[in-house]
Amino acid sequence: MISFTSAFAPQIEAMLNWRESLGYSRTTWIYPLLSFDRFCTARHPGEAILTRDLATEWCREGTRVDYPAYKAHAIRAFGTYLRLAGADAFVLPAEWISPRSPKLPHLFTDDELTAFFAATDCVPHSALSPFREYTLPVLFRLILGCGLRPQEARLLRREEVSLDSAILTIERSKRNKDRRVPVGDDLTGLLERFDQLAELRAPGREYFFEQRPGKPYPGRWVWASYQRCRVLAGGIAPGSSPYTLRHNYATRTLTKWIEQGRDLNRPGIVGGHDLTEE
Repeated sequence: MISFTSAFAPQIEAMLNWRESLGYSRTTWIYPLLSFDRFCTARHPGEAILTRDLATEWCREGTRVDYPAYKAHAIRAFGTYLRLAGADAFVLPAEWISPRSPKLPHLFTDDELTAFFAATDCVPHSALSPFREYTLPVLFRLILGCGLRPQEARLLRREEVSLDSAILTIERSKRNKDRRVPVGDDLTGLLERFDQLAELRAPGREYFFEQRPGKPYPGRWVWASYQRCRVLAGGIAPGSSPYTLRHNYATRTLTKWIEQGRDLNRPGIVGGHDLTEE
């Protein structure tokens, strides 16, 4: 359970709850704001007003780059919320944030995917991360095979995985939308074998991929594990992330549609259509 301790704690919690009520995920800003909260507790324990000096000092902390984007966007969002709530607060100007350079996601070749999943299958046992050698091959195949967002896969509850009907139920995902995702036969068989093994390890578990009782694997663990497998596969796709697997699902699905002769210019075939429903 994440808790905030600075003088801004009630306002941070209120902001996260407000965003969640609008359909946004708490995880978008929770970790940068937790960093800000701890910074304030350690450096400015009595400060209760978001001033320009406080915001910019935190943005510059621990980096050689002025206003790194992930911090700057978070503190700008927090300042904007405080203003909306009627509080006196500094709002970091958007002009101070360096724009993100457009970057196309890496498109894996078949050989790269073969190498990547061979690496996931060879991840050794670790006392610090037990069961990872069984989890990673299934987790990453699920993300690619069903086009799931990484957080959707890692937060799947066991009750949301219907192996009998080969359907995943994704609840309260982006913008609080629910959807149902079909699973192919091969992947369903893999999920069934993993489920049986995971139940022997932790009977009655809540999450399909469970790190410890009642707790899913954290996002940073998934990211670090992806990077480990990427390096083991020969350093393929530098700069990519687990989300790249979802992008590859979408790209391969569109390619399949083109090969099938579908008209991608027809309204609704792509725009407004979730590719993960195919």
